[in-house]
Amino acid sequence: MNNKIKKTISIITIVILLFGAYFIGAKYPPSTLIKSIHTPAVFPKALIKDHTLLDRTADIIEDNYYKPVKEYDLIKGMVNSLNDPYSVFFTPEQAEEFQEEVQGEYAGIGVMIQENEKLKLPEIIAVFPNTPAEKVGLKKGDVIESADGVSLVGLSLDEVSMKVKGKIGTVVKLKIKRDDREIEVSVEREEIHIPLVETKLLKEGTIGYLKINMFSKGTAKQVASALKELHKQKVKGVILDLRNNPGGLLSECAETASYFIPGGPLLWEKGRTGEAKPLKIYGHRFDLPLVVLVNGGTASAAEILTSAIKDYKVGTIVGEKTFGKGVIQQLFTLPEGCITKVTIAEYLTANKETINKKGVEPDIVVKGNEAQLDEAIKLLEQK
Repeated sequence: MNNKIKKTISIITIVILLFGAYFIGAKYPPSTLIKSIHTPAVFPKALIKDHTLLDRTADIIEDNYYKPVKEYDLIKGMVNSLNDPYSVFFTPEQAEEFQEEVQGEYAGIGVMIQENEKLKLPEIIAVFPNTPAEKVGLKKGDVIESADGVSLVGLSLDEVSMKVKGKIGTVVKLKIKRDDREIEVSVEREEIHIPLVETKLLKEGTIGYLKINMFSKGTAKQVASALKELHKQKVKGVILDLRNNPGGLLSECAETASYFIPGGPLLWEKGRTGEAKPLKIYGHRFDLPLVVLVNGGTASAAEILTSAIKDYKVGTIVGEKTFGKGVIQQLFTLPEGCITKVTIAEYLTANKETINKKGVEPDIVVKGNEAQLDEAIKLLEQK
């Protein structure tokens, strides 16, 4: 077995907070990770150890099992034994695709998924406009049972993504469970680009609308520019839409948060020692009435921003309970171009509340996209 892979680990300098949900072919120029400019998260360096028992057992399996065993499969099995959906081993090819997703440049179909815990299958929670998925009629709530004849039961969201993504112009055949019936669709993959930030004016220019689709490289700068422009328009209030935002770079989330909340802890990180350490930022209180829209697709870094705005009482949260991804991952590089992504800590909100598998409760519960937006406008008109 390759001792380099087993014994050599170097830390990628980017600490990532992976989406609670996952994009399939929605190369989100900012798809799902992190990067902190104000106060980067600090984690202990990985130690190189000589695991004689582990190495010997792996060698025995690799040399003696009655069927050929690939080294990558042994490593995947070790990572999968953690029973953590966010800890993943990537082969060189998968690592390249993963890095492309972080940069927002890959080919897919244009949906966001999360696991349907009851069925152990991926469920579509968002279909992006003008994408192959929308063109063939895929809908929110559709469950993807198989891709090109391969069952997706029990696969991680990363593994599902690898099955669905592919080269531009190629076709993936999906079996979909919709309500009580099954349908099959063929979707041609395309290069998909979804804007990180979208803005517009509502109510004759009196209300600014700012939607953050994901926290990827460049998100914070676009948010800063958008807020500057909204101030120039002299809006009386702002709607921050974080619905179906799966998360992304912690660094981008931290910088974005600095435009909305005063200086202080953005979150608290609790690692294997159990000690909670603050991730502090230097910001300022937002000077306009603010309403934040959230739903079940609001996850990870988007939940960090939501909870911070709620804890610092600088805005009103409207919508439905968020996804509930309250753990942090870190990338470790390996020889041969491999990458291992490992959950290294849980994060607590600024008020030290746990949201993992719980989510953030809105101040005002409203169901339905249009109803949520109407409620936000109504609140701001009353200010």
